[in-house]
Amino acid sequence: MHTMFAVFFIIISLFFGVWKRLNEFYPTLLFWIIGDLLYASLLHDFRVWEFHPVWIDHFILPTHTVIATSIAFLIYPCVIVVFLGRFPESSFKKICWVVLWALIFQGIEVIAYLYKSIIHHHGWTLAWSLIFNIVTYSLLAIHKWKPWVAWLFSILNIILLWIIFHPPLPK
Repeated sequence: MHTMFAVFFIIISLFFGVWKRLNEFYPTLLFWIIGDLLYASLLHDFRVWEFHPVWIDHFILPTHTVIATSIAFLIYPCVIVVFLGRFPESSFKKICWVVLWALIFQGIEVIAYLYKSIIHHHGWTLAWSLIFNIVTYSLLAIHKWKPWVAWLFSILNIILLWIIFHPPLPK
């Protein structure tokens, strides 16, 4: 299933991605990947979501770690060149663009959830995922223009999530 999602985003990025501006988007891509890797390392023993291979994934993406790594290093670059490459000018359209991408990722998660390709733990729900997706795409947009503001909001968001979900401190 995650293999199909990767293929989907590769195709979308080939048609709609602004690859010639990847160098411009690269710091924001690294910001996104760093956030993902922080989640993976800090919450290794307290995952609120976990990926499971389904269908062909058993052969191509056989574990949570391999799936998560493929998302960070294959899907995120494909998404970033479309998301930032086609980011609109007007405030209303910017909000709609962020919400659209949050809903795209939410739709994919719903599909994965229904097919048991993603499992939620420790009180995480699809509603939390929607909020998380909106925050993520908002932070990516902010990071493109004001990186330090995005880092500050990210730290505050991590603290808030830590308070809500009470994960143990990493060992």
